[in-house]
Amino acid sequence: MTELLTAAQMRAVEAAAIAGGEVTGLELMERAGRGVVEAIFEEWPELRATSHRAVVLCGPGNNGGDGFVVARLLREWGWEVEVFLYGDPSRLPPDARVNYERWRGMGEVGELTERSFRAPHPVHGNACADLYVDAIFGTGLTRPPEGDLASFLRHLGGYGGEHYPRLVAIDAPSGLCLDSGKMLIAGWARPSAALTVTFDCLRAGHFLNEGPDHCGRVVVKDIGVGPWRRMQDPVRMRGHWIGSLRRVTLSLVGPVKSSGAAFEYQPGALPTYILGKKGWVEARNAHKYSHGHALILSGPSGRGGAARLSARGALRIGAGVVTVGCPPEAIAENAARLDAVMLRGVADDDALAGVLEDGRINALCLGPGMGTGEREAGLVAVALGSRGGGGGGAGGGGGAPPDSSSTPMR
Repeated sequence: MTELLTAAQMRAVEAAAIAGGEVTGLELMERAGRGVVEAIFEEWPELRATSHRAVVLCGPGNNGGDGFVVARLLREWGWEVEVFLYGDPSRLPPDARVNYERWRGMGEVGELTERSFRAPHPVHGNACADLYVDAIFGTGLTRPPEGDLASFLRHLGGYGGEHYPRLVAIDAPSGLCLDSGKMLIAGWARPSAALTVTFDCLRAGHFLNEGPDHCGRVVVKDIGVGPWRRMQDPVRMRGHWIGSLRRVTLSLVGPVKSSGAAFEYQPGALPTYILGKKGWVEARNAHKYSHGHALILSGPSGRGGAARLSARGALRIGAGVVTVGCPPEAIAENAARLDAVMLRGVADDDALAGVLEDGRINALCLGPGMGTGEREAGLVAVALGSRGGGGGGAGGGGGAPPDSSSTPMR
């Protein structure tokens, strides 16, 4: 079971941990920064081997303090690091101010504006850095940004044509409400991270609304506040594995208070998402065709057993849609023995050509009990000529010859 907290709950967890005297805010910030660097090297192992160039964008709160830790650690690793700060350093929270001063002993801090950010680097010119770290707001933004800040965030989101493929967000991309999952930045250009690193526990906004579209891969790093989390009333995530995917439904357990008026959990009405074993897959906009459409061609009545087994196997390994294409007279037999599998009459090669016009079909299996007659020879010929298909793969069942029994679709 996975638990989700609101931003306010997570702040309460950290405050309770600090008040308990087991850890200081400065120690939590150091652990967070180290967790971000670990996640970066885990996501892109090639960055660990040699020095690279990073740009770290820090905000006026503790999220910015995490950013200063990341900048310092990357510099100690041998990287060239450029740091920008939005806000007045004298108004930083105490722990963030300490890490600001630590960084200032190693490098400069530029003012974070669109103009300064886009100014050519004295050495690298307009070349992109190898890594960008968004530590501007995280959970700290509660209202839409305005003025130059809004302009900068839209630029970070691609307005003007620039693209930052290795953008790492701390807690959340700036502009995302981690309670509602809504982006508070107007327009289409909003920051979207390739990797989001959060701490101890996932937040509701990583899953709701626009959150999955902007967070990219979400990694949770333990910073040691788990015992204090037990005092909160989380949203719990229950689910079961289906092949290589996990279907998960969110459910509300206990009252959840939120600092954002726009967010309200509706028990029983929370959405279902798909989780792959390596992370969430197309969470917000997922539908069955997002996970592949497999077409299995079957033989006549009495010879459909192998095709049905293949169809069930395709479902178990995670295909979103599975269709058995069989002679029209075999549809009733297959329908009586299959659940969660679509059926389509494929009488001959012309019918198959029509079916394959559906570009969503990206896997085609021939051979399980098809037979070796004129119809089957025509099906193989159409399959081999469709979308660059080339033979190989799973054969069987007294069907077509082994070298044409399975045709991958591209």
